Amino acid sequence: MNTRFRHALRFALPTLATVYILGAAWNAIDVFLLGDADPALGPERTFRFDEHQWRIIAIVLGSVVFLWKLSDFGKTPPSWRYATFFSVWLAAATVATAIAMMERQGLLAAVIVAVAIVVWLIGRSRVPGRPEGSPSRLSQQEQELR
Repeated sequence: MNTRFRHALRFALPTLATVYILGAAWNAIDVFLLGDADPALGPERTFRFDEHQWRIIAIVLGSVVFLWKLSDFGKTPPSWRYATFFSVWLAAATVATAIAMMERQGLLAAVIVAVAIVVWLIGRSRVPGRPEGSPSRLSQQEQELR
């Protein structure tokens, strides 16, 4: 298995699992604990319907992440810890955005997306196991000066 494929799978598989698990967990809390079930369907059928939607969302996000990460040009694949951190971040942002959208809070959903992007861009360098990329332009210039 080539490095790009392993790299893409290392991000896509945790994404698939965590988005589904977090989405289904939120769905269970919403339907069974908060009582937000469709009266015509009842709690069990509402849960099954919503769980199916989260399964579709997880498959779509996992596929998108897989295709996106196939194009990464890194020297080494990320650690499983880094990829799992990414997937938890993406799942939490997805569930929070979905909750805001279900509550018809479009502005809040947009803010959640913007904050999630900023948090990832700032925080990703602090997560252990980050894949090594190509050297930065500054470090290339430093090497040329030596």
